[in-house]
Amino acid sequence: MEQLVEKYLTQLNINTSLIGLSLISHIKAQHIAALPFSSSNVILNANLSLDAQALFERLVFNKTGGYCFEHNKVMYVVLKQLGFNVRPLITRVLLDGNEGNGRLHRVTLLEFEGEKYIVDVGFGVMNPRFIVPLKNATIDTISGRYTIKAMANNHYRLEYTPTNAEPITLYRFDLAEFTEMDCNIGHFYSSQFEGAAFVNNLVVSRVMENERVLIRNREVTFFDDTENEQAVYPITSAQQLYSLLVEHCLLDISFSEAEILYRFINRER
Repeated sequence: MEQLVEKYLTQLNINTSLIGLSLISHIKAQHIAALPFSSSNVILNANLSLDAQALFERLVFNKTGGYCFEHNKVMYVVLKQLGFNVRPLITRVLLDGNEGNGRLHRVTLLEFEGEKYIVDVGFGVMNPRFIVPLKNATIDTISGRYTIKAMANNHYRLEYTPTNAEPITLYRFDLAEFTEMDCNIGHFYSSQFEGAAFVNNLVVSRVMENERVLIRNREVTFFDDTENEQAVYPITSAQQLYSLLVEHCLLDISFSEAEILYRFINRER
């Protein structure tokens, strides 16, 4: 595990002279900018083992992308190896407004100097760029406002309000105990169940310091958060999709795989 984490820190060019929350914030920013969020491996029927060696090889070193159960397990392993007090949580994603959704989003709970935080590197294009404090707070960022609501009995909600738009509840959660087996079950559902979002949709994104990019099925959106502008373009060829995946999302993928993905997003629905 130590060698995997050392290689990860080197590949992401992490400044290891930093300490505490400054180090974690730096790792988080480098991670979401360099390692793409992607459902492509689900669609391509890749082997999505969560064994640490296989996971780091696939997600970090080979850069074939992944989603929350992959990204946030990597982050958990890294922070634990660095000596931080962390454990996994699984939240209920509420993007569709359904409070009854299952727990299908893994995050990392960090306890540091008497305070609790969420470290999340696996929520795609709306991923917060900061470590989320578990207390009532409103945090304005370059891409919009995040609101953390602390409820009774250690229940929490994370909301996001894009600039000049209506608020969206990203997810709600509590501090119950979750094990790696719980995460494995959620991962299996997300990658295998016929009705799961990532089984039915191509979603690929990166979150950089001032920009974001999102591929969702037959459209690509470029966000310029500095200027509060976004541009949406249709994806009309396999070559275009391949270029977007490789050049803008930093996904290591072959053209033949991009062709499979292009046929997938153009299938009859």
